[in-house]
Amino acid sequence: MKVAKGGIVLAWTDSLSVGVPTLDEHHRHLFSLLARIAAMVEEGGLTLDGLGTVFAELNSYIAYHFAEEEAMMERAGFPFLELHRHSHQTIAMRVADMAAALTAAGMENAARDLHGFLTGWLIHHIEIEDFEYRPFLVGGA
Repeated sequence: MKVAKGGIVLAWTDSLSVGVPTLDEHHRHLFSLLARIAAMVEEGGLTLDGLGTVFAELNSYIAYHFAEEEAMMERAGFPFLELHRHSHQTIAMRVADMAAALTAAGMENAARDLHGFLTGWLIHHIEIEDFEYRPFLVGGA
């Protein structure tokens, strides 16, 4: 497990499993994008094209992940689907806004802001919001 100085988990751990292998794999992929952002900043390989590519992949992947997760929740009769969907829409808009504001002059700040946002969001979203659907989806997805 990789942990930042502030105690924030920076890599996937089994404690984040929602009990649905497909969704766990999706979450692992999101953590891999987080690691790519951190590596670009820490290793000095940050470029506008590189960060733009990560933003594009992130926007695409969260749309895919959210659609898959919501479809599973709908099939399982998850009673808080609309609240979860709203959370997904808010996150997708925030990442899209960050991508749209990306400039060469502000790319290091954008990378750090995106990394900080994703770190906080992933942990909160999985441990709080996604864990709510576990009893509905485990074994049925």
